Amino acid sequence: MMPLREPAMPIRKTEAVVLRIHPFSNTSQMVVWLTQEGFRLPTAVKGAVRPKSAFLGQYDLFQTCELLYYTRTRDGVYIPRECCTLRRRDNLRVNWRAEHVASWCSALADLTATSDVPMPELYRLLDRTLTQLDAFDSAPPPLFLAQFETRLLCLAGLRPNFSGPGASAVAEAGAPPRIRFNLVEGCLAEPPPETPDGAAGRPPPNRDPTLTLSPEIIALFTQLADAPEAEPLPAAPSAGALTGLLRFLGLFIRFHLPDASTAGRALALAALRPPAAAR
Repeated sequence: MMPLREPAMPIRKTEAVVLRIHPFSNTSQMVVWLTQEGFRLPTAVKGAVRPKSAFLGQYDLFQTCELLYYTRTRDGVYIPRECCTLRRRDNLRVNWRAEHVASWCSALADLTATSDVPMPELYRLLDRTLTQLDAFDSAPPPLFLAQFETRLLCLAGLRPNFSGPGASAVAEAGAPPRIRFNLVEGCLAEPPPETPDGAAGRPPPNRDPTLTLSPEIIALFTQLADAPEAEPLPAAPSAGALTGLLRFLGLFIRFHLPDASTAGRALALAALRPPAAAR
């Protein structure tokens, strides 16, 4: 009697963007992908750097590839079978300014994506963003980074809530020039309580989770968040609104994506043009 053969392991094909690469042996690499279905896919590429490896030169950071992988996992890690490059984006290896921004965008996508909840919109956002970064000859405009961070927060379910106390004042004529936003709660702050002597009570500065925003900053965030998926950058806002929005986004990300690297974002900001030069 012939022995029964084990059924072949199912193979899946997808497009995917390379998010991270790091070695786990002398010749093998761990590669983390964002698939077009919107899943974070960690893979172990065995023998990836051997001279005769079929994977040699077939993937790199920021590239979009066609990936075939076995659907069975070991400790949550998949084994790829084949890979070929679809979009190389070689300019990101020459333009260091765009590369720093691409690194930060990929890191945010890596933190936001999961292995069990599909986010195809996140894949489209990152794939389109990397292609646009690859087309820049010099530094991307600061508004480009603000747009990516705004849309990523919305896709991740972390959109700041600008309704509630004080929201009506934003739209009213004669609105106050500044509005308090609670970074911990992710919404506009309640007015501070009155102390017995009539003065408004405030927490110590180093413990104050609130941030002062102008209606112009809120309007710019809303414009970027509600724009259609592939709409180009809007007309350049005022330098004050853009600088304020970038500061707000950085603090908001620090509170709600605490594993995001502050150094990585600092490098991305340093690679951008000054806000006054953005177009």
